[in-house]
Amino acid sequence: MALATYSELQTTIASYLNRDDLTSIIPTFITLTENRLNRELRVRANMVRAQTTTTSGTAFYDLPSDMIELRNITYDSNSRSFALSYLSPESATREYGSIVSGQPKAYTNLGNNVKLTPTPDAAYGISINYFAKLRSLSDSVTTNDVLTEYPSLYLFGACLEGAIYLNDTEQTNRFGSVFEKAVSDVKRAEDAARYSGTVMTTSIQGDPGALVRRGAN
Repeated sequence: MALATYSELQTTIASYLNRDDLTSIIPTFITLTENRLNRELRVRANMVRAQTTTTSGTAFYDLPSDMIELRNITYDSNSRSFALSYLSPESATREYGSIVSGQPKAYTNLGNNVKLTPTPDAAYGISINYFAKLRSLSDSVTTNDVLTEYPSLYLFGACLEGAIYLNDTEQTNRFGSVFEKAVSDVKRAEDAARYSGTVMTTSIQGDPGALVRRGAN
């Protein structure tokens, strides 16, 4: 069966569950699967680089609203990028507390914000590299990279949620097992691709909700 679109996915889920009375609830199974995948999986297709420019005197910036895991932050100078060091708040104060401002050398992750240290004293090109949430499927968003590359994740994950909903222990165990194997297979494939140097990154210019200025330090 084809699994290229949201509609085809729903049809296949109903077929695997052998039910024709779940049309209204199958989208919920898919949403629950996306929530599970956002917690458990990191794939190259969801790696994003959001680029912005700092403002002199501003240390705090909002992190992207769609971020599920921060990879690193870089200072971009001409054609080269330099990774900023991650420091705990205590370490940042200890190492840079006496430096009022300058070119950012490190960052501290504070919940939904990031603090650049030292406080930028000019406009610097900054990139935040992170894993973004899955682009949720819907009637208007009919596919995404994960459905295209790894349709079994969606299919078996949604069938697992369906079996749980139906209180079917046998099917829950069955789909739970095949879903775990699918996740494990994808993790191995993604790890192999990263170690081979094959990296897929989406770049966002300007202000996509990432690194929004939060005011002076």
